[in-house]
Amino acid sequence: MTQPTFDIFSGQPGQDAIWVEAVVGLSNARERMQQIAAKEPGTYFVFSPTDRSVLAQIETFKKIDNSKAKTARS
Repeated sequence: MTQPTFDIFSGQPGQDAIWVEAVVGLSNARERMQQIAAKEPGTYFVFSPTDRSVLAQIETFKKIDNSKAKTARS
């Protein structure tokens, strides 16, 4: 029995989402989405072309590097 393929997109569902890649198996797709989001912060979702539905979604943010921030002195 073959596992279904799921699509990973960046962006918001129903808006200007950009296809990233296809992954076999839902658990693999969720894991891969998390890997992509950790490397390149943003909004991502797993889409089932069979059901035409969003099955998982994640949003990550870039970390702010405070070591380069200048502090004001009185």
